[in-house]
Amino acid sequence: MIRIGQAGYPEGTRSPAEGVRLVHQAGLNALELQFVRNVLYNPEKAAEARRTARDLDVLLSVHAPYYINFNSASVSTRDKSEEWTLRAMRGAEAYGAWMVVVHAAVYGDNGVEATTSRVISSLKRIRKKADDESLPAVIGLETMGRRAAWGTLAEISTVVGQLEGVLPVLDFAHLQARGPEVLSTERLEKIFQEVSTVERLHCHISGIEYTDAGERRHLRLGEGLDHRMVLRSLWNSGLEATVICESTSPQEDAQLMRAYLDGMVGENLTSRLK
Repeated sequence: MIRIGQAGYPEGTRSPAEGVRLVHQAGLNALELQFVRNVLYNPEKAAEARRTARDLDVLLSVHAPYYINFNSASVSTRDKSEEWTLRAMRGAEAYGAWMVVVHAAVYGDNGVEATTSRVISSLKRIRKKADDESLPAVIGLETMGRRAAWGTLAEISTVVGQLEGVLPVLDFAHLQARGPEVLSTERLEKIFQEVSTVERLHCHISGIEYTDAGERRHLRLGEGLDHRMVLRSLWNSGLEATVICESTSPQEDAQLMRAYLDGMVGENLTSRLK
């Protein structure tokens, strides 16, 4: 099953539970809550949204603050990054969200190995504290689009191989922007083989503008990335997945993806009946 959802509440949302209902009414079955600036929520309203999501079968995830950096030169910033992640995990528990998506680090003056080591050390401490607080949300490490940012699939796979409760998050626009080659059916097949043991793959998709340095900005679906190729390859992989639309029009574009996937399923069933 491939779930399709949007990043952030729909326009006009007056409460978290209403946001979940509006997502469901739009024909979607996933929603990524945005804690990207700060982790603020009302516990009672979060609990209501949790119940609504459960009743309507809308799978929730959350995105942690953008300013996390486990590789900062400042020990204070590294400590705060760990606390910001834990706050996002507490928020995830309040809403019943299964995953906390994290932008883990930038390289700074360090190389890949040193940065990866710091990421692992921080995540070990976070997971220990999360377990102590009974916070079960999975930490999702997002593939990053800027070449100055830590977060290639290979780097993330190294961390996932050493820690429980940590999974990769495939951002297809970022994979396109960072390279070293544009996404193709062949490259996507290799990527899906690398993550084939993940029980539920979490993904982001959008249009993308990029330069030699990588990601510049997100765009509408279809700009800078062939989303149909991505969705077709994902469907053909047979993986259980959630795809969150992070375009500049997240609900409308998510609905376009839902319609495209539903059309693929219909065509497949028709061909089997012939």
